[in-house]
Amino acid sequence: MKVLVLTLSFGSGHVRAAEAVAEELGRQVPASKVLVVDALAECRLLFRACYEWPYWLMLRYAPGLWDRFSAARVSQKHEGTAPAWAFRMGCPKVFATIKSFNPDVIVAAEVAACEMAAIARRLGLTRAPILSVITDYEAEPIWVQPEVDAFTVPDESVGADLISWGARANCISRCGIPVDPAFDAVHNPKAVRLRYGISDNAPLVLLMGGGMGPTRMHQVVEQLCASDTPMHIVAIAGKDKRALRKLKRLNVKAPVSLRVLGWTNEVAALMQAATFLVTKPGGLTISEAALCSLPVVFFDTIPGAEFVNARRMVDAGAAVIARGPAETAGVIVSLLQDDQSIAAMALRANKLARPTARRDIARLALNLFAPVEEATRRMTA
Repeated sequence: MKVLVLTLSFGSGHVRAAEAVAEELGRQVPASKVLVVDALAECRLLFRACYEWPYWLMLRYAPGLWDRFSAARVSQKHEGTAPAWAFRMGCPKVFATIKSFNPDVIVAAEVAACEMAAIARRLGLTRAPILSVITDYEAEPIWVQPEVDAFTVPDESVGADLISWGARANCISRCGIPVDPAFDAVHNPKAVRLRYGISDNAPLVLLMGGGMGPTRMHQVVEQLCASDTPMHIVAIAGKDKRALRKLKRLNVKAPVSLRVLGWTNEVAALMQAATFLVTKPGGLTISEAALCSLPVVFFDTIPGAEFVNARRMVDAGAAVIARGPAETAGVIVSLLQDDQSIAAMALRANKLARPTARRDIARLALNLFAPVEEATRRMTA
């Protein structure tokens, strides 16, 4: 069996979800060939300039404009994020890979990935069934392409939206959002704390910026230092070099300590050791926090999918939304003084967890392959 997992690197969440599904497919069917393709990594510069850069500019400098634009795509039921010809001209390597790899199943882990898979089917480049994996608590009509054979969604609300836009109910599975297998392991919180030089019982605050748009992590740390509240902050800047530089310039004094990390594979261990998480609300991050029974404070929320993601966890009583660094720091300090609230939020976060999401999605992909395999067998018999 050959599976093509197609995604776009708008932030890191879509790629991480795609890689999680790919790894699980390889685990369930060791003899399979699984190829992960990031369409943005394979595209032409002009396509990136016209398709990706305006998106980032809106997020950084005009989030209100992005909110109106994304809302219009839903209310006006747009049929695509770009014309089919733009994808064909801008991402020729993706279509060439689909043709040459000749997958038995295509897993699309981002809305434009879903569009490109559907275009490839229309062009006759592939006959592979398409499984669309939605990794936010918000969808849009563009996901509902006639060529898509099945959908996985995080919850019933997203499934209901797809049905209202024309998707068949029996093609939708509520699996949750797939996360890295590293979150299956159980880590010793005390050992994790010691690895980061934490030997006392002061709370551990895990601060993450996410991969979507600008973040003011350094300003949150500055406000926390001014609160004079004992805590250990571990800040993960990921691949955001600007955020990393700003965090490393900070002069932090007791009773607050700060450890700054770039890209790290220790996220699962740190989430299990943390008192709570302070982050931007990506769908994958929410799922990871839920698996770790970790309360969350959201900050610098971008209108659109991020806000909807945050509301899901807030409505469940597992998170709080703060606006601006000062309010974020105030919420953190207040929670640190209320152990009962933190414990209650942790229990509610755990109720949102979908620990089998990755495995369920992989099985759906395999189930799509089975009828194709049987039809091929009959034709060659």
